[in-house]
Parts: sequence; C-alpha cells; structure tokens
Amino acid sequence: MGGKLTGKKAIIVGGGGGIGGAIARRFHIEGAAVGIVDVDEKAIEARVAELKDGPGTAQVFSIAIDISNPEGAKWAVSEVSNAIGGLDISVHSAASRDPTAPTEYTEIENWNEAIRVNLTSMFLQCKYVIPELRAKGGGVIINIASQLGSVVTPGRPAYHATKGAVIQLTKAIAVETTQDNIRAVTISPGAIETNRLLARHKNIEVIREKLTPGHPIGRLGQPDDIAGAALFVASDDAAFMTGTDLIVDGGYTAI
Repeated sequence: MGGKLTGKKAIIVGGGGGIGGAIARRFHIEGAAVGIVDVDEKAIEARVAELKDGPGTAQVFSIAIDISNPEGAKWAVSEVSNAIGGLDISVHSAASRDPTAPTEYTEIENWNEAIRVNLTSMFLQCKYVIPELRAKGGGVIINIASQLGSVVTPGRPAYHATKGAVIQLTKAIAVETTQDNIRAVTISPGAIETNRLLARHKNIEVIREKLTPGHPIGRLGQPDDIAGAALFVASDDAAFMTGTDLIVDGGYTAI
C-alpha cells in the first residue's frame, strides 16, 4: 500500500533544520522523492543519511546553497527538479536567528538579515518553483510562517514583520496560481523544540518553564507536529485548502 505522497516530488528548503528535517522525513516515509536544500552542508549530510536509513524508498537528493539571491535560487530549483524528475511540492522552512531587541535598538544589519533569509529567499523559491509546478499540472506550496506573524511578543520586530509578510505573500501566490492548479498555504507553528529555539535560551528546561504557560495544550510543540500538518496540506486531503494560514500552536493565539 502506498503512502499519501507516493510518486510526488518535493523540494524542501531548510531541510537540514528541525522542522524542515521532520517534514522531509515524513514526506519521504509517505512515498515522496525529496530534494533537500540548506546552507548547512553537515546538516544536509546527516539528513540524507537519516532518510536513506529510514523506511522510505524514494529518491533523496541534496544541495548545500544559499537561495537568498536570484542565481542561487533559480539554480537550486532547477537542479532539484532535474534530479528527481520535476516538482509537485515546494516547502520553505528556513529562518534567521535574530537577536532579541526592541525596534529602537534593532540594528539595520539584523533587520536586513531577517528579510533576506525569512522573506527574500522564500519569494525567490516561489518565483522559480511556480513554473516547475505548472509544468507538472499543478502542485502545492507550503511556506512555514509563525504564530508570531499574527501576534507579537516584545523584542522581535524583524521576525514579526517578516513572518507577517510571509503569510500575505503566500496568500497572493495562492490567488495568482489557482488557474494553474497550484495551492499555496502557510503553516504557523507555536514554540517548537528545535536547536533553533535552544539557541535563544539556556537549556530545554528553562524553555519549557518559560514558554509552556503560553500554550494551553500544556506542552511545547515537536517538529513532528508540524510535519504532520505539512503532510495534510501537501496531500489530497487538503484539496480544497489554499490561501490560508494553518496555525499549529497549541492554543498560543487563542489566549
């Protein structure tokens, strides 16, 4: 019996990270060939080895490159498409690690870096992946935003601004590409226990003590929680879903 994505081809930018890696793993288990793109070559190597040792049998391909410039993005999309036989699904889960500071004290370098990584690279991936999806008769674009694209917390102005823009960009793409049978959706995670979250705090115990009270479900999220949501969006189960933001935040935005 095949998986929900048997025969599908997916490009996953940020596939070396916690959320992107979990999505790559879930897609591969469900039958998709995956092309992993990330700036961290060691993380990519570890992810490829993990997938090849796992239960999935479809092709795995990888590229270590920064796609925040047009040449890099165009080349990466083309290389992945050629390597795995076209594209049906596009996922972007890369994000910057901006320092905590209020707007008044946010350095322009940190502002520009957040825009470059969180927004420009996503725009470029979508720009070059749309023709690839159209050539396959349609497909799905999944852009990872954040609950902080809808609500705010002090000291993260660049992150808030870019994640809010990601939601709006994806809505625009959804409306523009319906005639091509392309669906575009954002997924907005709450606090997810990844190395990226650990980089902002002393240890996991401190993180849980500080952040769990803001999540009514009573725990922080795991990368597999977001991978499950991404699988739903990418599959035919979500055939009537486009231009929306799927919030997977343990109730964070409900209070």
